Amino acid sequence: MTTPNQSDEISLQEIIQHLTTIKKRVWSKKWIVIAIAVAGAAIGLTTSFLTKPTYTAKLSFALQDEKGGGSLSNLAGLASQFGVNIGGASSAFGGDNLYELFASLRLVEQTLLCPTTINGKTTNLLNLYIDTYELQKKWSKSKKPELQKMAFPLSQDRKTYTRAQDSILQSIYKRIIKKPMLTVAQRSKKLSIGDITFVSENEDLSKLFVENLIRETTDFYVYTKTKVSRDNYMKLLHQADSVKAIFNGAVAARASQADAVPNAVRQVASVGVVRSQSNMQVAGATYAEMIKNLEVMKMTINQETPLVQVIDAPTYPLEKQRLGKAKGILIGGFIGGFLAILWFAALYFWSLFKVSLKEESEKQETEPLT
Repeated sequence: MTTPNQSDEISLQEIIQHLTTIKKRVWSKKWIVIAIAVAGAAIGLTTSFLTKPTYTAKLSFALQDEKGGGSLSNLAGLASQFGVNIGGASSAFGGDNLYELFASLRLVEQTLLCPTTINGKTTNLLNLYIDTYELQKKWSKSKKPELQKMAFPLSQDRKTYTRAQDSILQSIYKRIIKKPMLTVAQRSKKLSIGDITFVSENEDLSKLFVENLIRETTDFYVYTKTKVSRDNYMKLLHQADSVKAIFNGAVAARASQADAVPNAVRQVASVGVVRSQSNMQVAGATYAEMIKNLEVMKMTINQETPLVQVIDAPTYPLEKQRLGKAKGILIGGFIGGFLAILWFAALYFWSLFKVSLKEESEKQETEPLT
């Protein structure tokens, strides 16, 4: 009776025996393996000639996002008396969510469609992308008429894009995100420093894309973060203008009443003057308080406006990656040789499997019928 150790030893011996047999078979077919490896090396060399180089643009930035809300909370009670709800910026776009905005469809589209000047010619990154990857040639071979005449004029409003144009724009966005051509990452949770990287076959496209993306995202981020506070500021400013008009009216009424009853002997004649004086004082005090609150709100908005500061911007020449000839030969030769060895190993195990099936079939035929 065999022990588990003996069984393991036999199994190991079988593995070694199979590997030895495979080694002998591969060695006997070494010229075929070498030929396939050489063919793979030739394919790798050809690929190195056909593959276009890529350019990597990297931009690093720091995010300073104030979380304070003390000033606004101090004003909340007083501002509510004027019908103004002072609230902080929406937390939906706070902190780490900024990094998700960079890869959003809206901002990538705005980046692609933003007009820019390249070599003295006004264009946009979408058309530069189309030219770089020769999409126009592919569309001209399409059987669909709308693709054959596909174009994205600079003067065309985004809202007027056709279904075919929307489809092309979405497919380009998916390629940028999924390939990925665009990557955005935070260096660490403790640091408010992030990196934007874009890789393409066009040096201008890579550089301008990260520069346009940081500008578009920053504008959208700041606008969204301060929208509530700015709306409240404008509402209070409008009310302050109304109070100022009331104050000016009270001043005019006070002067008119005083002129109507000069040196009045009876006190009843001066009631209008007193009433106008009272209205003028109330309106003046209210207006002065609202102006003070407006100044405090303005300072608070400035404090709560996030700052996205570019640290390192890409400069020419950009980092260039290309599959070199030697690297292409080595990779192609290795893959070719490995696949050849794998093929002969598969043939060996397939022959063992067929022998096993044949022996099992013969065994069943020789067994006596019961």
